[in-house]
Amino acid sequence: MKTFSKKLWNQIGLSLSILTGVGIATAQSAVAATFTVAGYTWDSDNSVVGGSIVSGSEVINHFTASFLPGNSEIANRTVGAILGFDPGSSVNIGDVNNPTVPGTIDLNWGAGMSLTNAAGNDFVVYENGGWGRPEAYAVAVRKVGQSSFTQFRYEFSDGFETNVFATGFDLSDFGIGNEEAIDAIRITKLIPTDTVSGSDGQGFLGGGSNPQTGSWGGGSYTNDMFDPDATFVVALQKPKPVPEPTSALALLTFGAVTAAALQRKNQSKVKG
Repeated sequence: MKTFSKKLWNQIGLSLSILTGVGIATAQSAVAATFTVAGYTWDSDNSVVGGSIVSGSEVINHFTASFLPGNSEIANRTVGAILGFDPGSSVNIGDVNNPTVPGTIDLNWGAGMSLTNAAGNDFVVYENGGWGRPEAYAVAVRKVGQSSFTQFRYEFSDGFETNVFATGFDLSDFGIGNEEAIDAIRITKLIPTDTVSGSDGQGFLGGGSNPQTGSWGGGSYTNDMFDPDATFVVALQKPKPVPEPTSALALLTFGAVTAAALQRKNQSKVKG
């Protein structure tokens, strides 16, 4: 069995570091713009970029949202644009005339990308609405490596600015462990008969309490408030690629080949 000297291993490590550095530099080549909206500060590059309509397409529609108007990058990353509607549009995932028919959408950061559970809130959802009238929706997340989503969770809005309510979500509240990651978010509208687990009027769906609006609303939801308009969804830290076994194997193979080549080169020098 061949063994490699400490010097050879150092050379291999340098080669692998160079490869890793090139990959990171390429991924970070785009410079993100930073925004603060309704109490949350984030980089535009951290917003979701992919998604689909899961159900309720018959009650889902879109309209132009005034969310950071005049910024083409933001316009192309609104929920409406992601789902194939006009840039800068918000998606109504429920019809006020059909309050019992839920609409559901999935959103993600692109193939192979994930969001790691860090301290505090991990992502924020902006929902279009009028002052004092938040509209009811719930969120579920999918852990990396799993095919199913968590339970849906409803939370009060945290702030309001320029016709959008902001609600921050902490992955820990969904049962995601520290340093574990998700690769998708699912949003659904509440219907008038939905209940929640918390006695304060928020929590997982299916409990014994009626959902409440929180301090940014009037208390109880009325039937005309079950038509939420998903406008923009963004992570509060940088999404990361999901490590793939094939990538790790490729690096190990490269290291082994490099080591063998360096050893042959050194042996030829000794013979010479």
